Amino acid sequence: MTAVTPPAAGGRPGAFAELTRASARELVRDPKSFFFVLVFPLLFMAMFLFMGTLNPSEGGGFDPVRSGIPAVLMMAFMSLAFFGTATPLIMMRQQGTLRMLGTTPLRRTTFILAQAPVRLVIALAQLAVLSAAALATGFLQPSAIGRLLVTCALGLVMLFAAGYLVAARMRNAELANGVLALAMPVLLMLSGVFLPMEILPEAVRTVAGHLPTTYFADALRQDLTGVAGGSVVTSWLVMAGVALVAAAGAVSLFSWTDGEKR
Repeated sequence: MTAVTPPAAGGRPGAFAELTRASARELVRDPKSFFFVLVFPLLFMAMFLFMGTLNPSEGGGFDPVRSGIPAVLMMAFMSLAFFGTATPLIMMRQQGTLRMLGTTPLRRTTFILAQAPVRLVIALAQLAVLSAAALATGFLQPSAIGRLLVTCALGLVMLFAAGYLVAARMRNAELANGVLALAMPVLLMLSGVFLPMEILPEAVRTVAGHLPTTYFADALRQDLTGVAGGSVVTSWLVMAGVALVAAAGAVSLFSWTDGEKR
């Protein structure tokens, strides 16, 4: 990742626009971020579509496409929040770019929020593609689109806040990549988007049922594919609460350098 040029005056209104443009360039230029954020989810969608052609659903059997659409969308959002947001920020700290930005009047909140616009555009594009697939297959009903947008908005805010929280203090990008590469598939498995929750051991199922990502996955399945589940309102409240806590922690813990005194 190349260094980001600091804004000439960190406190002026144009700083946000400058940082937003720089963030967009860096996200596209970095090969790892580009692959995990834009290519990897498409490969998984292709895999589920291929499975659907080999094992088409009949009656109440397993439908790879119906299961795959919410799984791929959730994985895409998690990749965007972790590999496309947390890892680049950690790399910037490791390379000293954040230390350089810290010498300007730039506010922490301005810098953090400037990472969001390009990622929001990518998330909306991913949502549009997968929603179109769900509409074409008849899984997504037009009447559920409004509820789906609320679910995705809350889920994105929660995941981004978690990504910022991870990036707030970690200093080694390779270590962060390893931890996130292990944590993300575990969270996806435990949320029930890849495997039915019923096949998990009871103790694991109890823990998994209380994970914030499980609430997000449950709401996504209901909104996107019409699968029955728990209370969507409860899922919204859980995601909103986790997002508030994680965001407050990220803003409080964020530092320009490893040893910054607070």
